[in-house]
Amino acid sequence: MRLDTPIRLVALELPNRAFLAPLAATSDIPFRRICQTLGAGLTYVEMLSAEAVLRRNPRTMEMMARHRDERILGVQVTGSTPEQVARAIAFLDAEGFDAIDVNMGCPVRKIVGAGWGSAFLCDPERITRTMAAGRDATARPFSAKVRIGFTRAEQNVVEVTARIAAAGADMVTIHGRTRDEDYGTAADLEAIARGLRSARIAAGERRVVCVGNGDVFDSESAYRMLDVTTADAVMVSRGALGNPWIFRDILAGRSLPVTLGEWAEVVGTHLALHEETYAGKTIAPILARKHLRWYARGFPGVKRLRDRFGYVESMDEARSLLREFVAGLPASTERDELRESRGSDPKYDMDRRLDRGTEAGAAVASD
Repeated sequence: MRLDTPIRLVALELPNRAFLAPLAATSDIPFRRICQTLGAGLTYVEMLSAEAVLRRNPRTMEMMARHRDERILGVQVTGSTPEQVARAIAFLDAEGFDAIDVNMGCPVRKIVGAGWGSAFLCDPERITRTMAAGRDATARPFSAKVRIGFTRAEQNVVEVTARIAAAGADMVTIHGRTRDEDYGTAADLEAIARGLRSARIAAGERRVVCVGNGDVFDSESAYRMLDVTTADAVMVSRGALGNPWIFRDILAGRSLPVTLGEWAEVVGTHLALHEETYAGKTIAPILARKHLRWYARGFPGVKRLRDRFGYVESMDEARSLLREFVAGLPASTERDELRESRGSDPKYDMDRRLDRGTEAGAAVASD
């Protein structure tokens, strides 16, 4: 099976099997559109708090915005009780999202402390009740994203995915780590395989789309995920940060070179989309900083640019830094991802060490 082939999610025809994860504080309109342009077959609005959705929290309503060019778009939600999550799902259904996912895997401390995200893994019965209530609330493609367990000693992915499938989910995505594991631990593909096998058995004759997630950084690792886990599709998370070309590579089945000129064009386009989305907002350059820092790798002398990108005060300043850097290298220079460690990820600092960076987390903090 190839990842560039279409796949059907109930009535939703997806153009390929390479999906972008709903990345907290990252999966906004500009980032989604860049990834869609480069081939992502399914993208999501980042994780939302069911409570914030039901309150019509202004920030949450802004995050639910959809650009007219986004032909297919999913949304992800998490919450405390089956009833709360189901009510939020009914609202999101009415808003016209093409697919709805329940987050049962977010590891951020305050999310888990509120009983959301990975906290579901500690209460399998709540998983069943939440998925059943959610299934009743929408006829749209409905899914859940989980981890293989709360701790390494308490892996329960086989039970969890069976419950999700038996409750009527159309898709299940498994991230191959436990809640307490960081990126220093490799994603456990065998555990993903066990969980997906369990989901298929529980679904019986009904089709459930099975998705593997974790350590997908290029075409090779995407196909390894596919081969080891027997997944139907892969979901890309960190591998897309500063590297939306990963979708093009996955669909091509090989890593293709990115020249300095191609890199600058995509970064420039991302800046333009960012400015369009956040027009007139003083926070625009602040929100762009993390993306710029993620883009700034793989070229000689790029560390200084990355440091400077972390302090930009305007979009014009960001463009000026980009032009200055590009002018200093031959246009034919190719990006070399191996120049930098893939284990180095500022998003980890944002989400886990600093315990911030999620809209749902902000909702908890404001209560």
